[in-house]
Amino acid sequence: MERNAASSSTSPPGTVWRVALKNLWQGVRRTLKSRKARRLRVCETLSLGDRRFVAVIEFDHQEFLVGGSGNSLELLARLHEGKVLTEPFPAARAGGSLEMGETS
Repeated sequence: MERNAASSSTSPPGTVWRVALKNLWQGVRRTLKSRKARRLRVCETLSLGDRRFVAVIEFDHQEFLVGGSGNSLELLARLHEGKVLTEPFPAARAGGSLEMGETS
């Protein structure tokens, strides 16, 4: 009689796997549902020392080259597939010189 009671309390062999797969699938669905599509991504950064850096930032499928220091951030250029779309360094167009060794 004890043998029948023990065998009736165990689950059929496939039931355990079905329950495990169902729980796994529900966990995957919860994880995928809770993730939001990210609009902002840091593609690449380059440290320049003294807390200065240059970075390529992607926002809504557009890329931007930015430079920063400890307390500032500056847009250097708007990029498209690695090519510059906007003229970098607007100050250079206004008559300022960025090349070393040039004298006015």
